[in-house]
Amino acid sequence: MDKKNPKLIVVFSGGNAIGKTTLSRKIEKELGAIVIENDEIKRHLKALLGTADANVLSPITWKYTQTLYGRLQELTQNGLIVRDGVIDWYYDRLIPIFERYGYSMFIVGYDLSREKSRDLIQKRGDTPTFLEERAYLLLEDHEIHIKRFREHYTPDIMLDDETVFDHERVVEAVRERLAGL
Repeated sequence: MDKKNPKLIVVFSGGNAIGKTTLSRKIEKELGAIVIENDEIKRHLKALLGTADANVLSPITWKYTQTLYGRLQELTQNGLIVRDGVIDWYYDRLIPIFERYGYSMFIVGYDLSREKSRDLIQKRGDTPTFLEERAYLLLEDHEIHIKRFREHYTPDIMLDDETVFDHERVVEAVRERLAGL
């Protein structure tokens, strides 16, 4: 990719089926970001390995993405990266990698009611790499990890039940951060 941006990684603090991929693609289109989408990586690994078993795919996806994050500066001059996945569960392992390679972080936070979260999960339904039923089961765990993450990090922008799809506001905030780097 020929686009050059300062080193900024956009991460999401929230849950499943909240519009991360849609927002990631908008940031990609509007600002020329590189999107690293865990679900897409899992889809490719699923096809390559011939299994959908999360116990197999998850550790391989994890190892692959950790290697990829460490190699980004070798692979592209574009420093604007969007990690299309929640940061809350593994922030203590991921953020040191980003920091080691000189990335600033922009956090998009979601503060959605349980009802809104359930509604969005139901609307999305099953995907090739994630089942709706599992998303419902993880709601409580997500809340625990979100709370833990936010004890250490404050989102740069918050989206709630009313603003969950206000992607223009997020793009503009990312644009402003880039201009300040």
